[in-house]
Amino acid sequence: IFVTAKQWGTNRTDKETNITTSFLENSIQTDDESISSLDESNTSLTEKEIQSIPDKKSVNYVPDGLRTTILVMGVDKREGMETERAFRTDTMMLITIDLLGKKVGLLSIPRDLWVKIPGFESKDRINTANFKGDAYRLPGGGPALAAETIAVNLGIQIDNYIRLNFTAFEFLIDEIGGIEINVPTEIDDQKYPDCCSGYDPLFIPQGVQQMDGDLALKYSRTRSTYGGDFDRAARQQQVLLAVREKVLDMKMIPTLIAKAPKLYSTLSDSYDTDMKLEQIIDIIQLSAEINSDDIQTAVINGDYLMNEFTTSEGAQVVLLDSQAFRQLREQMFYKPAPYTNTKIDIDTNLLAIEESANIDIQNGSTTSGLANSMADYLKEQGFAVESVGNADKFDYENTIIYDYSGNYYTTRWLSEKFKVQPSHIIDINDPNSPVDIRIILGSDFIIPSS
Repeated sequence: IFVTAKQWGTNRTDKETNITTSFLENSIQTDDESISSLDESNTSLTEKEIQSIPDKKSVNYVPDGLRTTILVMGVDKREGMETERAFRTDTMMLITIDLLGKKVGLLSIPRDLWVKIPGFESKDRINTANFKGDAYRLPGGGPALAAETIAVNLGIQIDNYIRLNFTAFEFLIDEIGGIEINVPTEIDDQKYPDCCSGYDPLFIPQGVQQMDGDLALKYSRTRSTYGGDFDRAARQQQVLLAVREKVLDMKMIPTLIAKAPKLYSTLSDSYDTDMKLEQIIDIIQLSAEINSDDIQTAVINGDYLMNEFTTSEGAQVVLLDSQAFRQLREQMFYKPAPYTNTKIDIDTNLLAIEESANIDIQNGSTTSGLANSMADYLKEQGFAVESVGNADKFDYENTIIYDYSGNYYTTRWLSEKFKVQPSHIIDINDPNSPVDIRIILGSDFIIPSS
C-alpha cells in the first residue's frame, strides 16, 4: 500500500495528472472524418454563449497525493449512434480513494442538478457538461468540462476520469460471470426504453437475483421506483459493489490483472480514460486491501437538495443545498476541512475568480468607507464587485458571508483571507438573487495590509 500511495503521489504532483490541469493542456483529439454532423436536436446552445476557459487551474487539498478522486461517467452511446459526436451523461459518480487509510467513498450526482457550466453564460443541468465539452470541442473535451463543472459547483477536485458506454458496462459484468443482486423492491417498468425509440418492458422481482450484463444494465437504468433518479443512483452503486464482491469472492484479481492489457485494448471503442493501465491495475489490487466497512456510499438526494425548481424554459430541475452538502463533502473528500487556517495557494484563488461571482458588499460597522475599501481590495484581486452600500444596521460584531448560488471557492477564499468563521458563512441557494454573494462587514473586519 505504501508503494501504491507513493506511485499515485508521484503521478499527481510530479507528472501533473490532475484532470483539471493535464486535460486542459492536452486536448482530446477528435477524428472529424468519422463524424457526420453534430446532433443539434440535443442542444439549444448558440455560438454566442460560448466563452473562453482558462488554460490551467487546479486546487490540491492533499498535497502528498494520498487521495485520488475519479469521475465515472456513463453515456448512452449505442449502435446506430456512431455518427454523433457528443452525449449527455446518463450516470455521474465520484469514487474517492484514501490510498493510505484504505477507505473509499462513492458519491452519485443527480442528472437534473442545476449548475453553472464554466465558460457558458447560462446555467444548465449537470449532465450537459460532457455534451457541451465535446460538442464545442473545448480543451479536454467533455471530461475536462465535466470535471471543472463539479469543481466549481460542488467544490470537489477530480484527478482522473473514466467514461464508458453501455457496451463496456455489459461486457465487463459478463466477463466476470454476472453478479448477484438483492433487489430491495419489485421493479415493474413497462416503459423501459429499447434501442429503437420503443419500449422493452422490464420486470424484476424482489429478492436475490442473478444478473448478466444486460439485466444489470437495465436494473441500473430504470427509474420506475418511488425514489426515481435517487433510487437509480443507489442501484448503480449497488451494482458496482456487487462487481467488487464477486471479484474478491471468486479470487479473480490475478486473472483480471493478466487479462487487463487485452481488455484495455478490446474495449477501446467503448470507453476512454486519462488513466494509465498501471493505475487501473493498482486500483484493482488495492480493492482487495479495503474492508467493506470502510466503503462509504452517498447519493445527492433530497437530504442535500432544495425543493425542485422550474427554469424560465419550464424545465424541472433540482438545486443543491450547499449548507447541507458541505458536511458530507468534507467528511468524504477532504482532510483537513476547507475552513481551517490552511495556506491559500494561487490555484484556489484562480478557481475563486473563475466562478465569476457577483459580490455585494455592505458596511455593518461604524468604520466609515469600509465597504468601499473592501471593494477596491477585491477588485485588485480580480473579483467582480456588483454593488457597495450600508447594511441595515451598524452594530454587526462579526462579518457574515451569504452565498446565494453555491460559490464554493469564492466563499472559501474569502473566509480564509478575512478570517470569517464557518458559522458565519450562510448558504442560501436562491436562483433569483440579484447577487451571488453578499458580505456584511462587522466590527471584526480588517483588510489585509497586502
